[in-house]
Amino acid sequence: MNKIIPLAVLLLMLTPLTGCTSEEGAGVQMFPTFSTVADNNETYDNARMAGGAYIVVFSAEWCNNPCYTTMHAIWAAQAELPVLVMSTDPAENAGSMTLSDWHASANAHDDEDDDTGVELTTYAFMKGSEVATSLDITRPGSLAFVNAEGEITYLHEGRMDDTVEILNRWNEASGVA
Repeated sequence: MNKIIPLAVLLLMLTPLTGCTSEEGAGVQMFPTFSTVADNNETYDNARMAGGAYIVVFSAEWCNNPCYTTMHAIWAAQAELPVLVMSTDPAENAGSMTLSDWHASANAHDDEDDDTGVELTTYAFMKGSEVATSLDITRPGSLAFVNAEGEITYLHEGRMDDTVEILNRWNEASGVA
């Protein structure tokens, strides 16, 4: 009986600490595993993207707004960021548009008369419906900001065209913030 009392007291003293310990990084969401060939005929995967921040735009090949608007807003906020544009259209249900045609269509979004606007040269267009599904992305134009460790620092559903927010989210992902 004498041994039980100190043990009971110790257990009572430790009870308030329950739940106070947590692992560092709890709640961190990793970007899903992917490997796909882009419109430039290069393979993009987690290993290639490791070590640097990047943005993923989840689009549909038929989506010009909000998708193209978001792509050009990112470019306007800071040109030449590494951006992967992943189609949410399943490969087996894809339309007649090639990845290169899709990229050209996105480039032309800001064209007016003889002004060709900007070319989204650092953007790679690819299939990615499995990735979108695994992240529960349901709206074209959605974004994922991913840090150098492959962690999603911010997931945004729908159009994003606020320059300040884009830069803040990019700085957070790239470790500048």
